[in-house]
Amino acid sequence: MTKNTRYLIIGSGIAGYNALKELMNLDPKSKITMITSDKYYPYDRPPLSKDYLRGKIERPALFFENEDFYKKDNLEILLNTTVVKINNDNTAELNNKDYIAFEKALIATGGRPRKLGINGENTEKVYYLRTLDDCDKIKNEAKNSKNVIIVGGGFIGIEVASSLTSLGIKTTVIEVMPYIWNTFVDEKISKFIQQYFENHGVSFILNDGVKEIGNKNNKKEVITNSGKKLESDFVLIAVGITPNVDLAQNSNIEVNNGILANEYLQTNKKNVFVAGDVANILDPITGKRRRIEHWNNAEYTGKLASRNMTGKNDKYNFLSSVWSDIFDLHIESAGDTRDYDEYIIRGKYDLDNPSFNVIYLKGGLVRGYLAINRDFSELSILNTIISEKIDISNKKQELLDETFDINKLLNK
Repeated sequence: MTKNTRYLIIGSGIAGYNALKELMNLDPKSKITMITSDKYYPYDRPPLSKDYLRGKIERPALFFENEDFYKKDNLEILLNTTVVKINNDNTAELNNKDYIAFEKALIATGGRPRKLGINGENTEKVYYLRTLDDCDKIKNEAKNSKNVIIVGGGFIGIEVASSLTSLGIKTTVIEVMPYIWNTFVDEKISKFIQQYFENHGVSFILNDGVKEIGNKNNKKEVITNSGKKLESDFVLIAVGITPNVDLAQNSNIEVNNGILANEYLQTNKKNVFVAGDVANILDPITGKRRRIEHWNNAEYTGKLASRNMTGKNDKYNFLSSVWSDIFDLHIESAGDTRDYDEYIIRGKYDLDNPSFNVIYLKGGLVRGYLAINRDFSELSILNTIISEKIDISNKKQELLDETFDINKLLNK
């Protein structure tokens, strides 16, 4: 059977949902079809590792809309369904052998948890966190657990470590690299975050990977590469995601660490666009291609792709940003925090009551920043300075002074 739609959205995450909303606003009378492998209508993912896991918000609060929102004559949502191939004749083949003919399509398939490839990683009481069901399983397990081992010191691992520790569960993080958050921050900030976590009771094993996960005395036994044997009530593996590019590969769409997109978020296949975690984009700020796994970018690219699907010609022009809430720290970051030749620390850099901003510079230009417990007005100004590439070479000393009006940096 073949159905027809004007716009086809594949994926129901942050990018897919925002694409849907944008299309409904821009072309409210046209037929829109969303296909998702999830069994739920679109919901927010960041709270899964934070407020929802900690029990601070209830399940219904995760969903962007109630079910009635999707009951419109020109809107169809296919749950528990996947697209296996997009053909050159603008038809999408579904896993149930049906077809959908479209005018424009958006791939927003996100990613799936990366596996370690070791014995025991797919056994009972070993979890990954990506979906609502994943989180519900972890929440249920946590109710009767006293200790947990988290494999991976990236964003999800660290956020979950904060949440489970707050619930009274003794948490140990194993990270194969020399320091945590290694793809996001430099070593000095990593050590600060690690010390802050250790002060809250979290333990860390660095420079060591996991060789095997077994069972011992009704507990999970984690054996590290160095030979350590650790017992816990359950294990969470959080070593990043693998972009879901199977559909693209089946459809002769170019792939390289995600699905390659041009500045309009188009793929090499006519009428097919891409957004969200799976999109490999040329970042205009850094001048490098990258795949960005952050909420803000997923929201932006979902909307941008939709505008271009309706005939607009808007280029990707976005300053990538990210935030996290761990214990009492609210963290905001934007731009490039790894490629720099000097940095400035503005504010109170201490463990007891931190409030500071690490501003990274290269050649007199602000490349990025990482802020902990800072006012957004300061961050908004820095965002402008990064985007407009304002040279602050002669203002570095003033930045160190908290009384200095950072607005003055905008006077070019």
